[in-house]
Amino acid sequence: MMSKEQKKTYAKMKKDENKDAWFDNLEKAIQQDKLPWQKPWVGGHHSMPANLVSKKCYRGSNIMTCWIASLFNDWSDMRFATRKQLMDKGLSIKGLKNGTGTSIMFYKPLEYTELNVKTNEIEVKKSFMTRWYEVWNVQQCENYKEVLGQEEALPMSNTPESEMLVHFKNYTSAEEIDVMYGGTSAYYNKVKDYIQMPKHERFRDPVSEVMVSMHEAVHSTGHESRLNRLEDNEYAYEELVAEMGALLVTLTLGGEYQPSNNSVAYLQNWLNACRDKDNGLFKAFSDAQKAADRILEVA
Repeated sequence: MMSKEQKKTYAKMKKDENKDAWFDNLEKAIQQDKLPWQKPWVGGHHSMPANLVSKKCYRGSNIMTCWIASLFNDWSDMRFATRKQLMDKGLSIKGLKNGTGTSIMFYKPLEYTELNVKTNEIEVKKSFMTRWYEVWNVQQCENYKEVLGQEEALPMSNTPESEMLVHFKNYTSAEEIDVMYGGTSAYYNKVKDYIQMPKHERFRDPVSEVMVSMHEAVHSTGHESRLNRLEDNEYAYEELVAEMGALLVTLTLGGEYQPSNNSVAYLQNWLNACRDKDNGLFKAFSDAQKAADRILEVA
């Protein structure tokens, strides 16, 4: 039996292994030109990686992890589950050994007490413990077609771009962000807290207008009166957050996501800054999720 110290050492080793594997898979996806946002995605639940049983969509970096695994393996069904969950649904787990699945990360909230040396009072602090789990895509099960194949073939429909733009307007109105129309550029002015957008007719198609609108909306969530993200982060990082956040908002609302030409460059720049496998990329995807949540909550 392992001692408490040995258990801690083993847990740290597994955490580092999973983190390294996550980073290496992302690097491989860039090198092989297989990034999730380099392809158009159809909106709705079917495009968001989700748990087979709870039907809840994964969040943050777990979305990226499952998308990359799906692209490399040509999986079209975005449902994942543990081996027990697969068995409970009548799916075969033959051949699904440890290491053949996809590692996803969950944060378990923790509370602890700590003495405040200045006030000499005991304070309750909150923290998170990282836990990694291995899940398998339903298409890895040899009897997938017999059990779930028909469900995967259900027809899907996109939310119209006009409705997506209503969400954008609802968000900017609720947050009291002015939207100026005119010119040929789109940007967010953090000093005066407004979004500049070209007029509707300047966009080549409605999808492009939605993508640009959501991208700038994500930038606006970083204002000091909202998530207070803009002052501490460099350009490439913030652009990565904006691109990922726009993707999450668009797909969650059921719209069609069309990738921009710049998103790969943003990620490559940030990847180079994270060669030591620090928490930079985890933080970027976490910030993108927080920004998306902010927009979705008020819209």
